[in-house]
Amino acid sequence: MGKVLRFLLDSRSQTSGEEMGRMLGCTRAAVGKIIDTLRQQGFVINAKTKTGYQLISEPAELIPARVEARLTEGGLGAPHMHFRHIDSTNLEARRRAEEGLPHGACLSTDHQTAGRGRFNRRWVTPEAAGLLFSIFLRPSMHLSDVFSLTSMMAVAICVAIENLGSPRASIKWPNDIYLEGLKLAGILTEFTSCAESIEYVIVGVGLNTNLQKQELDKLDAPANSLLAATGRRWDRAILLAEILNQASILYYDLAHGNRTRITSMYNERFWLEGKTVEIQEGDLVLKGKALGIAPDGALNLELPDGVITQIRNGDVTVLSINT
Repeated sequence: MGKVLRFLLDSRSQTSGEEMGRMLGCTRAAVGKIIDTLRQQGFVINAKTKTGYQLISEPAELIPARVEARLTEGGLGAPHMHFRHIDSTNLEARRRAEEGLPHGACLSTDHQTAGRGRFNRRWVTPEAAGLLFSIFLRPSMHLSDVFSLTSMMAVAICVAIENLGSPRASIKWPNDIYLEGLKLAGILTEFTSCAESIEYVIVGVGLNTNLQKQELDKLDAPANSLLAATGRRWDRAILLAEILNQASILYYDLAHGNRTRITSMYNERFWLEGKTVEIQEGDLVLKGKALGIAPDGALNLELPDGVITQIRNGDVTVLSINT
């Protein structure tokens, strides 16, 4: 369905079902059935005998076909499954993993009843006001490289929203996106492994898209949304497709052992740079100056004695902006 819609989006004039079928490798009748399904989903498509089909308008909802039609060929994001209500896209991806969910699959939802972040903190977003999704990966990488997938997604989100008109975003290690000093999005990366081999990774994202100020004020902590920051509503399907396309570029780098671009782009947006922070991991508490990330996604922390150590997990509290 996404391929037919892509064809309609790319065509500025009417295109016959026969021509589309020839280009897409299916029959004219099959194209007609897909057109009917798209119409049922809210797409307005004109049809004229001996002339063909023309897309007039598309619905504003997050519909898989709208996302898939805008994806880079061979990149992440397909197949795409969307749910009106679900407990958690990460949990659903984990359930489907046992059924053979393919690499690159995307699961999205309008509303989560059990959305969560790191340390099982709740993530609450009004229905259809946030972009809530998970990417399912079966990467060929060492267990220690999993952290770089969080970095990949953080950079992809920043670049995508900036490409679509957002002010420049920042990244708070290890998994938060900040906009104008307030939290905009969170990333939850989970994985299953056997020995040192990764079976699969699920990268979940919750992004405050169209929350209004009064809705943001009801959240447990100060937060921002793209609507609040830009004064306009955002099309979640177009936004998701752009995030997935940016993630595809960066994932290609990771898959070929190149972490230079991700590390550089991450550190350009590093919200903690130069700040004095406290990091707690279990009973261990460290204080020092944050100095960007290493290529594997670890935080470079300068301790009071000048020694630089790398932290791969922990909860960060900013103590002072001054050094």
